Amino acid sequence: MNRAAWLREKRAMRHLRRGAVATLDYVLLIGVILPVAAFTMWAGPRIIRLAYEMVYVLLVWPFM
Repeated sequence: MNRAAWLREKRAMRHLRRGAVATLDYVLLIGVILPVAAFTMWAGPRIIRLAYEMVYVLLVWPFM
């Protein structure tokens, strides 16, 4: 195998690996990030409300 053929093969393999990484990015986005975003949209208001109540209790307890 001469040097030119070796370089062509190396470039082709690099191109195939990039495609595999792009597929992995899509799987990660759909399988992990979107469910986490959906859970955050569902649980976010409750978490904010509980944090507000916690701060309220810490500030008000000396006057109770």
